[in-house]
Amino acid sequence: MACRTARIEPHVAVIPAPELGPDVYTNANPLTLHDGPRPVFGGFLISQALSATCATVPRTFQPYSSQSSFLAPARGGEKITYRVQRTWEGRNFMTRIVHATQGVDCVYVAVISFQSAAYFTGVSTLEYGTPKPELDQLPDDISPDAIQALQSSMVDRSASVMQQSAEDRPLDWRPYSIEMSDDPTQLRVRGYVRSPTPLSTSDSSTHLAAFAYASDEFFFGPALAANPAAVGKGFRNVTVGASLTHNVSFHDRNAKIDQWVVLERETTWGSAGRVMVQQKFWNLEGKMILSGSQEALIRLKGANI
Repeated sequence: MACRTARIEPHVAVIPAPELGPDVYTNANPLTLHDGPRPVFGGFLISQALSATCATVPRTFQPYSSQSSFLAPARGGEKITYRVQRTWEGRNFMTRIVHATQGVDCVYVAVISFQSAAYFTGVSTLEYGTPKPELDQLPDDISPDAIQALQSSMVDRSASVMQQSAEDRPLDWRPYSIEMSDDPTQLRVRGYVRSPTPLSTSDSSTHLAAFAYASDEFFFGPALAANPAAVGKGFRNVTVGASLTHNVSFHDRNAKIDQWVVLERETTWGSAGRVMVQQKFWNLEGKMILSGSQEALIRLKGANI
């Protein structure tokens, strides 16, 4: 009996568009839209660009890095075209550049790097990683509604920050703690995430694309939560909140999005209207599976930026 498709799978899927040229893809399904100046969630672009580039490399190669920039808001109700450039073809490493376009406008660009699994054969490597934070509450002991309650309590509906309903979210987020501090760089957001239903495939590129999608959900939230006086109650002083760059490093090609993972996020810098946030994901056994960073534009009321 065929496995039922998990909700995250259509979000990351692309299909070939040979009529537009070689190595060209489009989103396989309509994009979920939101109110506001940026109606298309950036996670669609990050994950679908990864899916498109994965289709252009041998299955023995897996992505280890995605470095990207958001150039313009994607328009709702219009197909996104992913044009993949085969920048480098090596025996152990490959690189792709992908441009996401709508009409004549390039809305997103990414450099995605791949490594062959054969590279590890007979090679001595360094092995270490940042330890997983110890959380004394398991994800199943946290209510599935906790993330919606947290979002409702922290974000005013009038704030110019993208908000998703429970129906919109393809992933199950279980917030564990927000450790506040007078120093914004000491704030830590911790929790769990997974796909609430098993994926219909064990294909690693689909799972990693789903992790890429997850890496953008709520990501610059720590920068807002760390500055409550400046952003105001419910973030109502925020007039613009938008991602500028997004970088992901994949540390485990066998990571599965339908298994619980632990995440930790923090903000390390803010100035000139921009903020920097960092994140790490681990499996429950303590192996780091993903790390990344994002730079975002945050504009407050009265700012002359």
